[in-house]
Amino acid sequence: MLARTERTERSSADPVHGPPADPDLSGCPGPALDPTGGGGGGPADGPTYRILGPLEVHRGGAPCTPSSLKRRALLTLLLLHANRRFPICSLIGELWDDRPPRSAVATVQMYVSGLRRVLAPEHSRGGGDPRRHPLLLTSGDGYLLRVQPGELDLDRFRTLAARGRELRAAGHCTTAAESFHRALALWRGTPFGDLGPACLPAHYTVRLEEERLALVHDRISADICSGRAREVVGELEELCARHPLREDFHEQLMLALAAAGRRAEALHAYTRARRAVVEDTGIEPGPGLRAAQQALLSGARPDDTRHDGCRPAGALHPAALGG
Repeated sequence: MLARTERTERSSADPVHGPPADPDLSGCPGPALDPTGGGGGGPADGPTYRILGPLEVHRGGAPCTPSSLKRRALLTLLLLHANRRFPICSLIGELWDDRPPRSAVATVQMYVSGLRRVLAPEHSRGGGDPRRHPLLLTSGDGYLLRVQPGELDLDRFRTLAARGRELRAAGHCTTAAESFHRALALWRGTPFGDLGPACLPAHYTVRLEEERLALVHDRISADICSGRAREVVGELEELCARHPLREDFHEQLMLALAAAGRRAEALHAYTRARRAVVEDTGIEPGPGLRAAQQALLSGARPDDTRHDGCRPAGALHPAALGG
């Protein structure tokens, strides 16, 4: 059914229940206007996408983000599943929260048609078959968006994060911290925050925010390893206030304060963390936070152990006490 109806995707939808007129007819400019690729580091001859913040699409150095809210939501879903087939039934369910209009299939096809003009205007201007689009393909009963390495900021974020973790595991914490900083610099705010909560399921934002916080933790670990404990104390205070039940940030704050020669404040940080955990959950903090407190009480130095030549972020642990 999808392949058959795509032959008429340029025609008007149901005049009673169909979608509104298409506002995204012009598409992106042609390629090679900007040899650097514009829009954040992707190839010069293809679009680049940014979803770690408001959705942005660039081609040839010029912005060409779709104006239609639902079309931006559709593109975001395809980017989150880049290079994988996304069934049209799943697209409809996520775009309309399982309460689609009767014209949902025709509406999605119109949105796809508009996206194809945005992403590869030369294909549309040349009268190319929409089913053989170079980027947004019809695949079985769904669609597949081809995204090359470097075109999507989320891919670059994950690549830099993985590289930083490899470097840190090898003991190169200073270089790892640089990779982590570069990855986090790609974030411009809440992922696809311009779409609003009604356009996409919340779990996508929650998952990406969890990835970001995990990398913030790893970056702070590498910063502390590299001797920048004083510089991260203020950031950790803020993180602990925003996420009072994340014991890993409390533990890092204790380590950073101790490494900065503020041992009494580090112990007070444990008291605050324990109070927050007990009051909210009714249970004691986990072993990592308790071990950090015991290490400080015993007088263990934050740099008593080494991480392949670097000061480790988790130096305050039972090994530092000799047991």
